[in-house]
Amino acid sequence: MSSSIHHLLIWARDILIKAGVPSPRADAEWTLAHVLECPRSELLMRARQPLTPEQNATYRNLIHRRADRIPLQHLLGNTEFYGLPFHTSPDALIPRPETETLVEIVLDQLKNITKLRILDIGTGSGIIAITLSKALTESHVIATDISRKALYLASQNACLNGVSDHISFLQADLLTPFAPPEGFNAILSNPPYIPSRTIDALQPEVRACDPHLALDGGSDGLDFYRKIIPTSVPLLAPDGLLGLEIGHDQADTVTQLLARQSGLTHISTHTDLSGYPRAVLAQRR
Repeated sequence: MSSSIHHLLIWARDILIKAGVPSPRADAEWTLAHVLECPRSELLMRARQPLTPEQNATYRNLIHRRADRIPLQHLLGNTEFYGLPFHTSPDALIPRPETETLVEIVLDQLKNITKLRILDIGTGSGIIAITLSKALTESHVIATDISRKALYLASQNACLNGVSDHISFLQADLLTPFAPPEGFNAILSNPPYIPSRTIDALQPEVRACDPHLALDGGSDGLDFYRKIIPTSVPLLAPDGLLGLEIGHDQADTVTQLLARQSGLTHISTHTDLSGYPRAVLAQRR
């Protein structure tokens, strides 16, 4: 087979289609752009260009691994979130665009406040803490996770984005190290929210490659909301924000949990770009 860009992309797309990969053409192109160290947009203009034997072998190996349903982000070692670069690894959830919903609504709420103190619970790869720190330059963020490996990845991403001096990373189980009055202006979390019984039905990239610790939300997916919501309220400053990412069908139950807390008001639900409820926000009275 020809080793030109054009023919290799056709070969790769067919391999990925047979493997059931959701976006075969895009994944084939992103992978080849990675191997050639060029923008994806250049591939069409360079369609007749042949690859070197080394590039050819590397590309074919990556495509076969993608056909085995290893996530593209793990193969490439990086991804983008909110326009920023992030390293990825199996030690934390792959950043997903749905989480940008929570980031956007919190930024809108906090953009005119200076010297903010923000707590990010279960930071994973650090996307929420780092994105907010990048945008809110006078803020200080504490980012926690129970996984030491996830915290190491998050710290690498903080260095990558130039915000290491504005984020403190702390290994912790949810909010156990904190006691009122902490006076946080915002407490945020994208907690595990997949019901235990449904994890095996997720796409192979998720169930086999994302850490189960970051997926499993208990029998109904709500275990972590029940823990985070009541313990967060005393740690918030007056008018402080509690922001949580939610599963697409969890808006009603999570807002009910928030409404039961006498210290919270202005409870709101926000949809992602697909129209699904994706984040809830509440404010301390």
